Formats: sequence, structure tokens, C-alpha cells
Amino acid sequence: MSAPYDEMSEGQALSRELWRAGLSRQQAAAPEPANRAVMAANLIEEFAAKAGPEERLGSKDGLRKHCSVSVGTFNEALKIAEGRGVIALRRGPGGGVFAAQQTPLVKLGNQMLAINDSERIVADAQRMRNALDPLLIEDALLHSSAADVLTMRKEVAAMKEAMAANDISAFLHGNWRFQACIASISPNVMLRSVFLSLLEILEQHAVTLPAPPDHPLLEVWERRLSLYQGMADAMEARDCGAAMRIMHEHNTGILNRPGVSGGFLRR
Repeated sequence: MSAPYDEMSEGQALSRELWRAGLSRQQAAAPEPANRAVMAANLIEEFAAKAGPEERLGSKDGLRKHCSVSVGTFNEALKIAEGRGVIALRRGPGGGVFAAQQTPLVKLGNQMLAINDSERIVADAQRMRNALDPLLIEDALLHSSAADVLTMRKEVAAMKEAMAANDISAFLHGNWRFQACIASISPNVMLRSVFLSLLEILEQHAVTLPAPPDHPLLEVWERRLSLYQGMADAMEARDCGAAMRIMHEHNTGILNRPGVSGGFLRR
């Protein structure tokens, strides 16, 4: 593939800066300069995706004109695209903007960023979270410290306070913090990162509904709280059997169904 947009002039290359993963592509529709930079970065990424590894895409000025943005905005776009790992910048004769050789992890990250909100995103994220739970429980049993168990017990105490205050939101956030605490123990960076990202998706999209008539709200809260208390006890005792039984009930019982406090519904 020939370079799509080339010009003779070529400015100084920019240094690498990592892009914050939380900035979504949906934000690019807004007119603010930062979002125009994201739009330009997305366009540059499309060029790179169509090119071969290390293929020259063009000069900075040529690409900037095609993106129809100012020099400052384009420089920000280059930082974003380079931070995503999709381009490389080279100075001197024959320099310019080149498609990067992406590692599998960079490709995975970019694919995650490209996922659009859909009606299934919560159900898909919850299913993946449940599938990863056994691995995280195993890691936590092997690697948790007394300080980790103490953090779990503090979250249980916070959930008790939320129950006393009839604060559903605080109770749910305590649930997620407890799960995040267990995930953070794992030495497996990939496992930990994916799980915590799934928790963020669930937290961002979740809403609570009243408990069904056959399961009063207080009963639901008390049972869920007892599961987290039991998990903290299992971690302290290194009791794998107990931890796995609690995990199974947490993920498959009435407490995990939509409509129950702690369950998830799509917005």
C-alpha cells in the first residue's frame, strides 16, 4: 500500500505518551479540541489498520491536512495514536508517520476500546466475570496477606453500615469494592486487568430494582453480606472448598438475578 497522504515537509517527531484508556471513542462526537484530537487519532488508526507493519502512512503535515485539524490538535492526535501503539514516528529523511508492529496485547486493548455499548454488554461482562472468578479466587487463596483480609473485612463493615442506613447504592459499591480487592491480589496482570475492567463495565451500567416479593430486601442484603463475610473467613483460613462454594452461590443463586439488589440491568 502506498502512503495515503504525503507532503514534502516533515516536522519534529513527538515523544511517546500513553493514552488514558478510559477515554472512549464515543466522546469523539463532541466539538471540544480534545475530542477532535480523538477523532483524528481514530482516523489515523484506520489508516494504520489498512497498512502493513512499519509501512509509511505519510508525512505529519500531509496526514494533518487530510484530518482537517489544526497543528496543535493533530499533535495531540499523534500522541493518542502513538500511545495506543498503532503508529511510530520517525525523523529525518524518509521519516514521517508509520504503521506500528502491534503486539497481541496492544491489539487486545484496542479491540476492547472499540467495543460499543449494546443491550448485551452487561450480560456479556457478567458472564465473563463469573468465568474468571475461580482463577482469581485461587490466586487470592495463594497470595492474600493479613492486610488483604483486613481490607475485605473493612468492606464487609461498610456494607453493614449501608444496610443500617438503607443505602442501596453504597451497599452495591461495597460489593464491587470487595470483588476488586480480591482481584487486586492476583499476580496475573492480564487476569487482574481484564477482571477489573469488567467490574467497571458492570458498575457503570448497573441500576438497582426492589427485591422481588418472595425475597424481601433485608433478607437479600443479609444473605449477600453473609457471603462476603464467609469469603473473608475462607481467605483467612485458606479454605479453597469454602471459597469456591461461596463463589458459586454468589454467581448462580437468587442474589445474582436481575431485579434483586446487587443484580444488574441494562440501561
